[in-house]
Amino acid sequence: MGPHINLMSKPKYKAVIFDFDDTLVESRAQKWAQHIHIAKKFFDIDLTEEIIRKHWGKPIHVLAREIYQNKDSWENIHLILRGTRRNFPKKMYEKALDTVEKILDSGIKVGILSAATTLDVEDDLIRFDFPINRFTIIQGAEKTVVHKPDPDVFSPVFEELRKEGVEKNDIVYVGDSLDDFKGAKEAGIDFIAVTTGLYSQDDFKKNGAEVIITNINELLNKLND
Repeated sequence: MGPHINLMSKPKYKAVIFDFDDTLVESRAQKWAQHIHIAKKFFDIDLTEEIIRKHWGKPIHVLAREIYQNKDSWENIHLILRGTRRNFPKKMYEKALDTVEKILDSGIKVGILSAATTLDVEDDLIRFDFPINRFTIIQGAEKTVVHKPDPDVFSPVFEELRKEGVEKNDIVYVGDSLDDFKGAKEAGIDFIAVTTGLYSQDDFKKNGAEVIITNINELLNKLND
């Protein structure tokens, strides 16, 4: 049997909030390939990974404006993105679903805070059979006027969890980027870094992150600490 949360002791947290892309699902390679395809086919732009990397982690509507050089409206670009996304399918990390279900079964609240749109995140969660009806909140980029690393991006999460009797000191955010870490730190909540994104263990350590895992499989052990 794999790790589990000890239900006999008081849980370390009352809520676990996840980033989505490259935290619960592998998506960077697929999304970069999709952006390069769209840029060439629809806008005759020779987009490179270096340019995407420069803007990666920004809210999708901001990233799209930058990499597609303002050649169309966000509404039209989003239609193109949604129309082609099935050709570049994401992959769920091993045991990501099992990990989330065990957290929920332990009585801990679960939510998502992502720079993608809420609609796109929900589509992927449903495709991978995540029990979204059990999630406390699924927050995409359009739900706030500010974005990571601005700590105010967490305001809707805090408001929703407060209704459930969960305060900031009972929340941990799990993410793969330095913006995730900086936003959580400034918002006053704990953070668990996962090195499945662009940032290494050394990157997180140099910036002050204390809890670092190499993949989502290791999360339950950290929730037991």
